[in-house]
Amino acid sequence: MIGLKRGTVTLYDHQIEWEVEAQNTITRLKDILGPVIRDIQHVGSTAIKTIKAKPIIDIAIVVDSFDDVLKFEQQLKAAGFYYRPNSDLGTQLLFASGSLYDGTGDKQTHFIHVVKHAGMDWVNYINFRDYLNNNPDIARQYEDLKVSLAKQAPVDNGREKYLKGKHDFIIFTLRKALVKSYLGKLVDIKIDRPIGYLHHKEKYSLTYPINYGYIPGVLGGDGEELDVYLLGVDKPVKEYSAKIIGIAHRENDVEDKLIAAPEGINFNQAQIAEVINFQEKYYRTIIEVLQ
Repeated sequence: MIGLKRGTVTLYDHQIEWEVEAQNTITRLKDILGPVIRDIQHVGSTAIKTIKAKPIIDIAIVVDSFDDVLKFEQQLKAAGFYYRPNSDLGTQLLFASGSLYDGTGDKQTHFIHVVKHAGMDWVNYINFRDYLNNNPDIARQYEDLKVSLAKQAPVDNGREKYLKGKHDFIIFTLRKALVKSYLGKLVDIKIDRPIGYLHHKEKYSLTYPINYGYIPGVLGGDGEELDVYLLGVDKPVKEYSAKIIGIAHRENDVEDKLIAAPEGINFNQAQIAEVINFQEKYYRTIIEVLQ
C-alpha cells in the first residue's frame, strides 16, 4: 500500500513495495532533472526496514542551486510532482505527489525534499536513516514512539501533534548519528583553541593542554560546528587532518565531542579520558573508542 489520506496517522509494517516504488520514483526524477541532481536517495521511515511507517515515500535530492530545479517545475508537475512553495521548510524545496494534489482525491503518496549540497539537511536525512537501520534497538524505540503517538492522534490535521511528539527523539538521535558517522574517518580540523589557549568560562577558566577545534560546516548538537579534541600532536597547530578514534558522549549536555589522532597513533579509553579530563571533568562523559 502506498498513500494516505491527509490528516490521517496510520502506520503499516514495512513493505518491499515501498522500496520498489522509491527506486522507480528516483528513476523518474533522474529522467527529468538529469545532471542537476548531485545525489538522490530514499529516506524517511519507509526507508527503515524494521519499523512501521506511514505509507508515504520520502525522497531526498541534493543540488547546487534551487533555481536549477525550479526551471523544471512544469515538467515535474506533468510527471505528478507538485511544487509546494508554502511548505515552510525554509532550507529546502518540497514537491508532493498524490490525488490530493492533482485534484482527483485526498491521498498523499510522495514527498520530494530538495536540499542544497554541503548542507546539514542532507547529512541529517542520510544519517538518521542509516543509524536506525544499523541499530535495530533504537529503531524499535522510534517505532514504539510512533505507534503511541498514532494511537493518541489517529486524525491529526497537519500532523502537528504527531511531529511534535517525535521531535525530541529525532533531535537526540541525529546528534548521536552524526558523531557515530565520523568514527574511523579522516577529517580536516580547524583549530581555534591550540595548545596553551586560555578559555574563560562563566564560572572557571581552562588552559588547553591539547589542540581543540572543529569540523568546518558541520553542526553539532548545540547548533555550533562540531568540536574535536586532537590528541597525539604536541605543538600548537592551526589546521590538521586526523582520524576520528573516539567520541566523548556527554550525558548532561546537548552536544558530544569527537576525538581525533594522527593516522597510526592509537589511544585506549583510559588514555583518552585522562587527556580530555581538563574539560570533561565538568560533565558526565562516556568515552567510546573506535574498535
